[in-house]
Amino acid sequence: MSDPRFRRLTDGRWALVEDDGNPLSDRRYHAATAFTEGFAVAHRLDGTATLVDRAGRELNVDGRRFAWILPMQDGSAPAGTLEGVVGGIRPDGTFAVDAGDPERAARAELTRVSHLLYERGYNVSLDGNASWRLEDGNLLITPTGAHLGFIRPEDFVIVRPDGALLRGDRAPTSEYRLHVALHHSRPDCRCVLHAHAPNAIAASLAGIDLHESFISVAPVPTTAYARISSEQSPAVLEPFVADYNWAILPRHGVVSWAATAWDAFLRIEGLEHYAKVVMAARACGPIEPLTPEQRIELLTFWGLERLA
Repeated sequence: MSDPRFRRLTDGRWALVEDDGNPLSDRRYHAATAFTEGFAVAHRLDGTATLVDRAGRELNVDGRRFAWILPMQDGSAPAGTLEGVVGGIRPDGTFAVDAGDPERAARAELTRVSHLLYERGYNVSLDGNASWRLEDGNLLITPTGAHLGFIRPEDFVIVRPDGALLRGDRAPTSEYRLHVALHHSRPDCRCVLHAHAPNAIAASLAGIDLHESFISVAPVPTTAYARISSEQSPAVLEPFVADYNWAILPRHGVVSWAATAWDAFLRIEGLEHYAKVVMAARACGPIEPLTPEQRIELLTFWGLERLA
């Protein structure tokens, strides 16, 4: 019996293939998941997401176009449209708009950015964690031992503002102190993301301070060293929390905090790209620094002239 599955082709794109390796159709995708409840999530070449059945047919959901979709579970796939509407896709192609459940929406959004952190190569294995401050002040947070590339909305646990477990069958991530401290210090930020982005870590290992390597983005501070999952992690971040929204933890990873999960993800994506550019430039030779006037001009552009 044929058991079609998605496979990455030699050109880097993904296709649904039969047991013998022959594609079922001409459709190609940027990426695709395994099948769950008869459907796989596939990312089209135009950047939108879709559900594909085992015959290779894309599910038509009332003509809607989706920015993201999570795997089908219990007859519904959490999804968000290009217009920002969040809801669930049913196997019959109907879309049930989320009726204002903020916790459910937060679980779906944290799952989405967690998967993106893995797909972009910013986390592997059990690296990284994420949190969201709910309306009651409690935190929705990654459980310990979770693989962010395959985490599900129901896997996140809820802790009190002090980090004590409130709801869930697993302990929170060992980095919960970092999240608790950031949420306490920055009430304007609802989301905290932590990743082990390789270029940023490499820069810290090489002693490259991205705070001094200005390109076209706000400066990125590197904290003092603290052991992973230690009580010192919040302390080394404290000097930077008020003035920045991102930082590198040397020999460890990166952390970002923002009002939305998407903005927190964009900061990590931008930081890692920034580190990659600086590392490539340093491999070619010394980096020419900005003049003092240019440095002040750039800091002023980002509203950070007080740091000049």
